[in-house]
Amino acid sequence: MVEARRKVIRILGGGIGGLTTAFELTSQPGWQDRYEVHLHQLGWRLGGKCASSRGDNGRIEEHGIHGFLGSYYNAIPLVKAIYDELDRPSTMPIHSFDTAMVPMSSVIMWEFIDGQFKKWPFRFPPNDYDPAHPEKFAKIEQGLISVLELLKFIHHEHAAHAKGHGLELNFFQKLFDSAIDALEKDLAHGPNHPVFEIIDKAWRWLYAHLLSKIDDSDTLRHLFLLTDYMLALMRGAIHANVIENGYDQLDDQDWGDWLKANGASPMTLTSSLAINTINLSYQNPHGDTTRQPVMAAGTYLHWTLRSFAYLGYAVYAFAAGTGETMIAPLYEVLKKRGVKFHFFHKVEGLHVGPDPANPGKHKIISVDIGVQATLKDKSAGAEYQPLVPVKGLPCWPAEPLYDQLVQGDKIKAGVLDPDPGERTGPDHGIRKIDLESWWTPWKPVKQMTLTAGDGPDGFDELVFAISIGAVPYLCHELIKTNPAWDKMVKGIPAVLTQTMQIWLKEDSTTLGWDIPYTGNDTAVSGTFVAPINGMVDFHHLIPMENWPADNTPKGLWYFSGVMDEYGPQPPFSDHDYPYRQHARVRYQCIQYLQATTGFILPKGTPDGWNPPGDPICLDFNLLVDTRPNANLPANAPEAIRGIPRFESQFWRANIDPTERYVTSPPGSTACRIKAWETGFTNLAIAGDWIYTGLNVGSFEGTVMSGKLASHALTGFPTLDTIYGYPKPKAAETAA
Repeated sequence: MVEARRKVIRILGGGIGGLTTAFELTSQPGWQDRYEVHLHQLGWRLGGKCASSRGDNGRIEEHGIHGFLGSYYNAIPLVKAIYDELDRPSTMPIHSFDTAMVPMSSVIMWEFIDGQFKKWPFRFPPNDYDPAHPEKFAKIEQGLISVLELLKFIHHEHAAHAKGHGLELNFFQKLFDSAIDALEKDLAHGPNHPVFEIIDKAWRWLYAHLLSKIDDSDTLRHLFLLTDYMLALMRGAIHANVIENGYDQLDDQDWGDWLKANGASPMTLTSSLAINTINLSYQNPHGDTTRQPVMAAGTYLHWTLRSFAYLGYAVYAFAAGTGETMIAPLYEVLKKRGVKFHFFHKVEGLHVGPDPANPGKHKIISVDIGVQATLKDKSAGAEYQPLVPVKGLPCWPAEPLYDQLVQGDKIKAGVLDPDPGERTGPDHGIRKIDLESWWTPWKPVKQMTLTAGDGPDGFDELVFAISIGAVPYLCHELIKTNPAWDKMVKGIPAVLTQTMQIWLKEDSTTLGWDIPYTGNDTAVSGTFVAPINGMVDFHHLIPMENWPADNTPKGLWYFSGVMDEYGPQPPFSDHDYPYRQHARVRYQCIQYLQATTGFILPKGTPDGWNPPGDPICLDFNLLVDTRPNANLPANAPEAIRGIPRFESQFWRANIDPTERYVTSPPGSTACRIKAWETGFTNLAIAGDWIYTGLNVGSFEGTVMSGKLASHALTGFPTLDTIYGYPKPKAAETAA
């Protein structure tokens, strides 16, 4: 008897979508007897937009600010499953789900009131929901109930303060209980739902009794905003009957128009509370924060309601970098399972042809791969070993491990820079080779072709898990063959982003942060000054880095935001483009620290730390810098002082097509393609740009996409276990 050939599945792209696809494919019992899974990845590391690495002093260097909301119903159980299977010894610093995740209850919203910045701390109460078991939230009703339960908590917390201003809030507690009871019953939904009457009663009281008091107290103003905002979300959700009709029906409307139409006050619309979802998901056209943000209303509603319906805690930070907390463990699990990884494989193009087995249909017949580097180890089955140990954890290095590569010395040496311009330092005149950059001058050392069929580089099924920014360059033939791909590329914008990390000699409290931290809580905000409006105090990561004992930071802040772009992207032959954008982010970051630090860390300014001096600008001498001349006496002529110390910090311009952040403007949901509706018989897709039901750029959305891609190929996992994906219609089946 001839043994049946195993089906070969090749995944293009090693971001979260591709990795999750591989995880789900290999989670099925007996998969090894049916499939052979390969993953092809550009460069030396995995993770896509969530990739991180270790730089000088073992410091963590990220693409941006990463963490989980407690409403990541698919991503959180994935991480739990990874660590359970990994079964690391308890002596490792991160060995389990509980040691990998840092639960937090508080966030900061920044307000600009009467010409002044004000911090608005908000605490989400922890609950008893198990983060690994989101089944309770499979129904939209439970999410709406969670919003009401949060409102009950908020009003209970504000009751004493309100009473001091002559307001009794017991009325609201009874209303919210009535609304919860109405939602728990099997009642007709839509405009006639009894919750509408309850919401109207609450609103009438709010405007009759609370609105007139808000000028007396920030606390009461916050209570008004929270209540008004959540009631508008509830009213809009029930009026549209999202329980039965889903969120997509609203996605031709803009979020602001929709909120206004459902009763939100002008003050609420312009509040940091309402803008938080917009900022966290980078919804500014062209990445331009001077323009009004736009976002599909249904997507906005879905994301925001979910953020209030969390499992355990509202926010989970990572115990170390994203790379070693999330990506390396997932890689290790997949490698042990038998997934074959092909690093240094740059996808250059997909080719389309007729599918003889399905007359009138098309399939992917081949994929062009540029091999960036080859291994010295020529033994059968040899693979690149990508991880290095830092503080007892397997981590991703900031550069390839050159000693494993035939071309390692040449890549490490770089190439002559024909126009070094103002760049100085030990590498002056040398252009560094970045194998992740689409603008690198490095050329592939050989070409290979993946071909549909059973050849040595063959495939039966293909998963395209590379971000949408790359689609116009890699998928010309798909766009030409299937109009849905052309519509998708034109209808789903993806923007540039930027990030900065600074290490400080003193902790935040010493430098003037005036909101005490409780437990694991820290400063987390998405509503500070644009364009770099995201900020987090990640001081808990410092012990996971490898600093000198006499020069260890006490403070660590991350900042992230969009970066505006108009006009065409330069050709990939413009090798200087990454340098120009890197310099652009450097200047913006320095200007940002000069213009904002006094509002965040008032004692971290020249006037606050070593007066007299500027009361707003960062005192750049507080930056930790381990370069030889950075720690000489201040009066030494060669001492590095002031702004030049910023050169030792980390900043990044996320400009590559695969790094762009996927946005969700009105009308974009209709442009998204489902994992199994690519129009090509042997192709599934994954990424936060496909149709997931959540349809927001995020770790969660990308995990959902990987699950959907696996479902497209195998029917596993079932759609009802992909939480947040709309209830399938009777006719909807996987391809």
